[in-house]
Amino acid sequence: MTESYPSFTPFLLANPFIRNAPALLVERICRHAMATMHHRYRPVFERVAEQEAFALLISPTDLDLQFYLKIDADHPELRPARHIEEETVAAQISGPLPALLELLQGTSDGDALFFSRTLRIEGRTELVVALRNALDGESIDLRSAVAESFGMMGPAARAALGLAEKIYRQLQHDMNRTANALTSPTAKRLLGVEKRASAQAVTLAEIEKTIQRRNRHTRPKPSGAAKDDFALPANP
Repeated sequence: MTESYPSFTPFLLANPFIRNAPALLVERICRHAMATMHHRYRPVFERVAEQEAFALLISPTDLDLQFYLKIDADHPELRPARHIEEETVAAQISGPLPALLELLQGTSDGDALFFSRTLRIEGRTELVVALRNALDGESIDLRSAVAESFGMMGPAARAALGLAEKIYRQLQHDMNRTANALTSPTAKRLLGVEKRASAQAVTLAEIEKTIQRRNRHTRPKPSGAAKDDFALPANP
């Protein structure tokens, strides 16, 4: 599996809490999420796993956590990946968590995410394509799924999710401004270097043309037979 750099998203700020969260709590959240999704969208699991059940390794590049996702019509599974090297998976999907969630909900162009390398696949690509096609044909609403999973507390959960999304958008805006402020001077310097390199390439090309023209004009004309230095002098 290839190593990738973390994406600059607000989920990076959650890593200290995720690293120190009790493993049992994370596992229970994953099980609850999978049970909710399986209950609401069972036809998706049935279509994808019609030929065979398989497992994927989901690797958010902005989280210090990877997930083992088993696609099965009857017994799907979602849990933290404990020992990556020992997990038997058909493929790995890597990318920023927001892009992974957009792919899950079908709110973005899956092909564009993969062709732009925002999301990367390693392993059996055809299984990931089948999953993406099944998700594209289904209207998945994660917000409603999470809210309804809280039962009578659903309205409060929906309000909390709305507030969390608002804070997330504000954080992402601030982080984008910070990234632009940090990279803008370097980008300007690189642009200047590129312009100077292009100008030097044009200058070198002109010099080369000038040298070639001079060589054509100063080429020596062919002369007669060369004199033999070892020839004997003629008899008087």
